[in-house]
Formats: sequence, C-alpha cells, structure tokens
Amino acid sequence: MQGGVFEYRLIAEAIPQIVWIADASGKAEFFNARWFDYTGMRPEECVGNGWADAIHPDDADRVATLRRPTLETGEMFETEFRLRDRGGGFRWFLVRALPMRDGGGDIAVWMGTCTDIQMHKQAELRLRFLLEAGRALATSLEPAGIARDLARLVVPQFADYCQIFALEGTAFRPLAIEHRNTALIPTLHETNERFPLSPESPAIAALFARGQPVAVPDITESIRDLSARGPEHLALLRRLDARSSIVVPLVARGVRVGLFSIVFSDSGRRYGAEDIGVARDVARQLSSALANANLYQHERSVANALQDAMLPGRLPSLPGMRMHAHYLPGESSLQVGGDWYDAFALPDGTVGVSIGDVTGHGLEAALIMGEIRQAIRSASIEKMPPAAVLDHADRVLRMAHPDAIATAGFGIYDPRSRVLRYAQGGHPLPLIGVPGGAVEAIHAEGLPIGMRDMGPGTETAVTLARGSLTVFYTDGMTEYDRNAVAGERVLREAIGLELHDPHPNPALGIFRRVQIGEGSLADDSAIMTLQVE
Repeated sequence: MQGGVFEYRLIAEAIPQIVWIADASGKAEFFNARWFDYTGMRPEECVGNGWADAIHPDDADRVATLRRPTLETGEMFETEFRLRDRGGGFRWFLVRALPMRDGGGDIAVWMGTCTDIQMHKQAELRLRFLLEAGRALATSLEPAGIARDLARLVVPQFADYCQIFALEGTAFRPLAIEHRNTALIPTLHETNERFPLSPESPAIAALFARGQPVAVPDITESIRDLSARGPEHLALLRRLDARSSIVVPLVARGVRVGLFSIVFSDSGRRYGAEDIGVARDVARQLSSALANANLYQHERSVANALQDAMLPGRLPSLPGMRMHAHYLPGESSLQVGGDWYDAFALPDGTVGVSIGDVTGHGLEAALIMGEIRQAIRSASIEKMPPAAVLDHADRVLRMAHPDAIATAGFGIYDPRSRVLRYAQGGHPLPLIGVPGGAVEAIHAEGLPIGMRDMGPGTETAVTLARGSLTVFYTDGMTEYDRNAVAGERVLREAIGLELHDPHPNPALGIFRRVQIGEGSLADDSAIMTLQVE
C-alpha cells in the first residue's frame, strides 16, 4: 500500500487539479503543489485539519457535517464548497474523496481531488438568482414593495449594496435601499438627500440614451474623485467605498421608469461580463413590474375615487329610525372591489336600502357597481316591489355586461309601520338583533344579479321591534378566514355586544369588534345598520 501511495503522489503532481491524501480518520497527510499555489498556505499549516481554514466560513459546518458519516461508513465523499485563494477571494470546487483499503479490507488512506467549478457554479447561481428575482417581483403590486423585495434578494447574493430609484417627473425618488452593512444605510440616504441624482445630468441622460447597463469593474480613487461634486460628497463616497458597480436604466414600453444600481464594496468581489447580463435581465423584469404597478396604482386611485363618489354622502334621517354605515377596502386586496351600500328616502316616506358586491375588482367592478346602484334607485322610484327592483337591475346588468355577476339585497323600510320588505339576490342575509334577545337572519331567496332570468326571487316582510338593530353587510365582514359560518358567528356576537354596549356609530362599533376579534380584514368590507327607536 505504501508503494501505491507513493506512486499516487507522483501522479498527483502531474494532474491539473488539486490532489490530496488523508489518513483513515480524515486528517490530511499530503497536498500536491497546486494546493499550495492556489491557497498560498504553507505545508505545516495544512497538517491534520489545518487545511480546513481555507474553507469559506459559510460552508465549513456543512462540509464537516457531510464528511463525518463517510469516515465511519467508508462511502465516497462528494460535495461542493468554496476555497479561499492566496489573494483572499473564494472559488467553488467540487471535492471528491475515495477510500483505499489494505489487504484486510480496512481503510488505509483517503485519496481526494478538488476540481475548480467556479464558472459552472456561477452560471448555476445566476440562473437561480434570476428565478428568485422573478418570484420576488411577482409578490406585490406596490412599487415600493416590488423594489424592497428585490433589493433584499440582491443583497448580499449579487451586491454589497443596492439602490432602486423611481423616476418621478424631473427627479429620482429612492424606492429601496439595502446594504450588507446596515450601519451604512443612513449614509446612502444622506448621499441621496444631499446629492440627488438628476435625470438631466449628462451621465444619466447618456445612460438612458444607450439603454444598456454601464459597468465599472474596478472603481479607482481617481474615478471616485471625478464623480464627487465636492469635498463633502467625496467624503460620503469614500465612506461607502464602492469598488465595482453596475447601473442599469429602467425602461418599459419606451418610457423611462427609474434606475437599478448594484455595488460591491469591501467584500472583495468584482462584477464581470456575465454579471452585466444578469443585471440587464433583472432590470428588464423590474422595469415591467414597476410599469405594471404604476398602471395598477393609477387604476386603483381612479376606482377608489369613483367608488367614493358613488357611495352615499349621507344616509336618510327620519323620525323613529337612525342609519349608519362603514366601508373599508381590504388590506390584502390587490385592487379596489365592487362592494357598495346605499340608502335613500323615497317620495312616499319610505326608505330604500341596498347592499351588494360585484364579482371582480378594479375600475370595471367599480363602474358596474355604480350602474347597478343607479338601476336599483331608478326602479324603486317607480314604486316597484323589492324583488322587481332586483329583476330590473338584473336586466340592466345583462344588457350592458352579459358576463358580469353581482350579489345584492334590496329592501324598502316604512318607519311608520316599522315594516321592512326585503328581496334577496344571492347576498349574505341581513341580521336583526334585539336587546336581550337572539340575533336572527331575515330569510329570503333569490339568484344573484346577472342570473335572475334562471328563476324568480321571493320577498319577505318583517316588522322591526323598537330598539332593534338591522345589519346589512358584504361578505368581507364574514369571510376573512374563508370560513363564512365561523365568520357569521363572530358577526352575530359583535351585534349582540353592540346592543349591550352601543357605539355612537353602530356600524363602526360592530366593524371594530369583528376586526379586533379576528385581525385585519382581507377583503373589502361594507356594513350598514338600521336602528329603530
């Protein structure tokens, strides 16, 4: 066996790889010259387990954990990890070790090799990074959220610090700033505040004119001096210590969106040609994501304004009754919904009440909501009974939007007789609470608006007791955890508590009790109350 090991050592010196030999316990006994050329370590530093000092700190525990069982079983050891070179940088290696056994079958030594796989590993990491970046960019429709999620992914995988700017008018606004050393984040903010980037500057204008990334693989002190706008700016740049950078213009559909900047500082890493391609691909995805988010923000603001304009400014106030309402867009809803509530005095002294929810979100849902609300109002003025009013709204919807569906409820309340006539259109049933009594639902049947041609609806008449509280609501009040049964139970309990300890605005009081009991509401939520005095 000794002769075989000697011959292996001779061959090892001729192989264009790092080759090593360890004893049966795994302690190193021999490295070929390529190991010392690469690591810069001295032979005495590598004896036993001393060679492991060259393993990247982030890989060391994993390597030890994987190596330990192979020493006991004699199975081949294979893994990938980073080794420090003589300059302090790290490269990826594929490491393999096979046992050589003696005549008795026991392990005599381990023969191992370290093969440089840096280029392959970098390509793999770049591909993985691009996939992760794509997922990060799909998690939000808020520009700041998109930029934040991406910047947190970029640092430290692809940069020591990253800045993403949105172009707003004639100025850049930082959307996200991340640094591997969090203590330097205030320095980045200070630099941006005191020396902001200008889209009109020659360098930025040229960057957008080219439409391609600009990389500075090695930022020298002279480059830093030329970039500074004065001694104070230079002091900030030196504190940030940028050593390699890539800046990419963000352009979507021919429109300038912002800037994507990544920098290596004291980590010792440098950007190469392959990194420029990765930065370009990430910036292209980021540009599209930000452009879509900006469109979404615009649509949401228009839809919100439209929805606010369509909700009643005030509710009817007639002798013997009080009405209150509360509406809140859902916190996790991607777009404004089509929820509405409405109440209006009719010429005969009665009050019309409607509540509903258009399927879908966004500007179209808000527009459909307005059309249905108006159809209900116009039909009720013609003294149609509640079920006929919903049938009229159904015909209007199917004529203008054949594929749209909305749930709705409509009632006519007479404060003189305290009778509420109510028709249902696939919507959650109103709940009536009486002080000291149970909370009960008004029972009515009917298909949603957009489907009522498939079957007639019914109408229910109930006499509301004095002191009672009738609650009309949308499903956001009960389906926050996708369990409508449990949600209705919580709502009933909240109504009971409201009757026992009333809030000046019962709708708001009930809403807060539901929200406090179950956390934030995911969907748009509307609630309207009718209190009989």
